[in-house]
Amino acid sequence: MAFQNDTLYAVTGLFAFSASIMAMTQIAMHLKNYTQPAHQRFIIRICFMVPIYAICSWLSLLHRPASLYLDTFRDCYESWVVYNFLNLCLAYVGGPGNVVNRMAGKEVEPSCWAMTCCLPPLPIDGVYIRRCRQGAIQFVLLKPVLAGLTMLLTWGGVYGDNEIVADRAYPYIAFVYNMSYTLALYALLLFYLGAHDLLKPYKPVMKFVLVKSVIFLTFWQSIVCAILVSDGVLETGADGRALQNVLICVEMIIAAPFMLKAFPWSVYSGMGTKGMFNNISHAISIDDVVSDTVHQFAPTYQEYVLHGTEGGPTRKIRLKTHVMMGQEMMNARNGGARGGGARGPGGGDERP
Repeated sequence: MAFQNDTLYAVTGLFAFSASIMAMTQIAMHLKNYTQPAHQRFIIRICFMVPIYAICSWLSLLHRPASLYLDTFRDCYESWVVYNFLNLCLAYVGGPGNVVNRMAGKEVEPSCWAMTCCLPPLPIDGVYIRRCRQGAIQFVLLKPVLAGLTMLLTWGGVYGDNEIVADRAYPYIAFVYNMSYTLALYALLLFYLGAHDLLKPYKPVMKFVLVKSVIFLTFWQSIVCAILVSDGVLETGADGRALQNVLICVEMIIAAPFMLKAFPWSVYSGMGTKGMFNNISHAISIDDVVSDTVHQFAPTYQEYVLHGTEGGPTRKIRLKTHVMMGQEMMNARNGGARGGGARGPGGGDERP
């Protein structure tokens, strides 16, 4: 079998651990200088992509029987990265309400390069922002389902890892995954088109290109590896998976310094006030994604009122009643009486 020798293991291991050390140092400095939790929570989650990709890929090379499980976990994390990158952009611009207030009356015009040529002019309103968020969240929800289905099909002997043949499940799983992944990245693009003027101070282009490139490369590499297996260039699906893991180890040593450049901790310099343990707890808590999922998809809304953080008229879109969960519910209990109501994600107020 290909890609099984000590020299390869040593070189890829050096790349993987070097990239991980750079990323973990960056994460530690963000946690130490945790002065903007609304931004840094998402930055830390995005930066974890490097060690997770690198270490999972390297361990998959060393232990081929476990490679499907390690690679599945790694691939699930990419959906988490897409979701957190969109939320980071929203945090930068002051929340969805601020986007709607500041961009009132503006539209995303049809464009070939932005792949909106077949769409009518899209007004940048509450519905537009909500659809962008739904596009990202659906990837977060669907990827674990596909991962679980992959496991079951593998145990049933019908998955056919990296085999593009009609009587195996792999090509169908890959197709569904590709559709979901494309929709999520398209949602990111639409949000950027709608809010790029507000995002300019945060230099979003490098961040967007970096995140999208890593995810884009890892996915299409898996497709190319599958084609090589089907064409007989690589002997087995395990060889195809091994080739992808080698490439990812190399790519992470390139991505890690770019992460340092794109998401520097120095701009947040200053000691966090809550202590390291509380900073870690806030960064890794998933209360926000649970609440956001319910907020964006639950059929229990009446009227969704978007308030910006920098003034402007109130914007309303007809939905249904908001269900508070997680951190939002705790905030409402602690400060709702003083603040005049519960604050929604990104600066919006929810009122029945």
